[in-house]
Amino acid sequence: GRPVVVDDEQAIVRALTAALEARGYQVIVAQTGQDALERTATFGPDLILLDIGLPDIDGLEVLRTIRRTCDVFVVLVTARADEVDTLVGLRTGADDY
Repeated sequence: GRPVVVDDEQAIVRALTAALEARGYQVIVAQTGQDALERTATFGPDLILLDIGLPDIDGLEVLRTIRRTCDVFVVLVTARADEVDTLVGLRTGADDY
């Protein structure tokens, strides 16, 4: 499946997309939590790079919603790297941080 990059900051989207495309992936981009949920349902990706700080739905809530229906590999992408956020993210069902 095609990876989904979920982030509202264009510089981060460009960097993640470029890295994945360099490895031969066709990337799907979502800029909001709602977009992420719709694209996950539509495309059934194998990987989601998910920002926690989204403009509409919190990234952790997006993750909880995704986890109710599928077991896709999710990596949380965030600037908040303290241990509390890491533990919350991993308990929510993230595969990596």
